[in-house]
Amino acid sequence: MQKQRVLVIGGGVAGMTSALEAAANGIEVYLVEKAADIGGWAYTYCCKATENCAKCSACLVPQAKMNVEKNPLITVFRGSEIIGVSGQSGAYNVKVKIGNEKPADIEVGAIIIATGFKPFNAALKGEFGYDRETNVITALELEQAMREKGSLAAAYGNAKRIGFIQCVGSRDLALGNNYCSKVCCMYASKLARLIRSELPDAELTIFYMDFQTFGLGFDEFYRSAKEDDKIQFVRGIPAKIFGFPYERLTVRYANSITGQAIEDKFDLIVLAAAITPGEDTQTLASMLGVETDEHGFFKNTVLEPVETKQSGVFIAGACQSPKDIPQSMEQAKAAAGAAVKFLVQ
Repeated sequence: MQKQRVLVIGGGVAGMTSALEAAANGIEVYLVEKAADIGGWAYTYCCKATENCAKCSACLVPQAKMNVEKNPLITVFRGSEIIGVSGQSGAYNVKVKIGNEKPADIEVGAIIIATGFKPFNAALKGEFGYDRETNVITALELEQAMREKGSLAAAYGNAKRIGFIQCVGSRDLALGNNYCSKVCCMYASKLARLIRSELPDAELTIFYMDFQTFGLGFDEFYRSAKEDDKIQFVRGIPAKIFGFPYERLTVRYANSITGQAIEDKFDLIVLAAAITPGEDTQTLASMLGVETDEHGFFKNTVLEPVETKQSGVFIAGACQSPKDIPQSMEQAKAAAGAAVKFLVQ
């Protein structure tokens, strides 16, 4: 029976999807989540539908959470973490610290790493005034506030001018994060469209390096956003944001064509913070005998996107590279399929 059990590390959208897929194949699953509850960052995202579905997939996450919690083949360890791994491929002994309780030992045949990501600390980019200016927030905080309050107006008042700044911590050689976080351009566009549907008179500006539209149909969505006369796309990242001595936020940036310095006023600034590797990535990589890439994400083998160099250990979701919800779920199903195949072969 040992070979018919799988450990999933991480209870976000990728971890929950892997657990459900493995359980659907009759495999017993142990799901270990460090936070107090499962769901991950995606569980805090708001629905971005206006008159039509925006295909953000946020609605799928609560459904996955409910299905995990009622599945008899899935045992969930909340507020828990992996503190030791021994044994060998197909016969792992894993020590799990569960809160203040005595550590538990579980035996599994395969392991799926789905530890998600850590949002970049926007305060490290001091020029943007995060943690200093009241109305400078991250896109994640905007998502959480709109989900909790139901609307932007309820969360931040009736803002008239709103600015989005992309690539905060991404594609930044000074920080060593010389990669694209992939999802930021599209969710900024979707949030902008959502805000415009709620606040028809609001004016929005999206500051970007260059616009990336990954995914089927996303380019059409971007073009429709550009056709909105109250959504302006400005190529160029602002150099400075400050409040004092004005009541509103002042954004200083350069015209990318003329080089002319421009100062503009905004009520709210939203920073697209980068997707970065989770805090425990290196510790887990060492414990499990797997590799990380040059950016610090878990590394897959050359030919297989869900396999690691360690036989029987698989990866899924944003812990391997930046992904949106559908991409994370797709890879999670593939990881679970590979784990099931490994267990029953």
